[in-house]
Amino acid sequence: MRKVTLFVASALAVSLITGCSSSGSKASKDVTITSCAASPTGGHPTASGQILNHSTKASLYAIHVKFTDASGNHVGDGVAAVAKVEAGQTATWHADGTVDAKGTLKCTSSVTRTVSP
Repeated sequence: MRKVTLFVASALAVSLITGCSSSGSKASKDVTITSCAASPTGGHPTASGQILNHSTKASLYAIHVKFTDASGNHVGDGVAAVAKVEAGQTATWHADGTVDAKGTLKCTSSVTRTVSP
């Protein structure tokens, strides 16, 4: 988790320096969630998915996942970062939740895409 956090901080720093980032609907359209599950033992939940870079440049992705339970209660967050996805190419991502959770979960994401240096 520490490596991912440090990478996300680095990616966000690069986006501030270069000023070439996209968040919201454009970047979110690049990311799909293919799996969202609580741990069978009640541990931290996991989410994973795929990125398809629709932009014309190689990009860095930071994905924030929000885990909610069947009642709509927020039960933790996860972060994934993918260093470089070439234009038109795909990559996979994985995020672990920060809080133990049981039962059926729903995952939503927010995405920041930054042009790769």
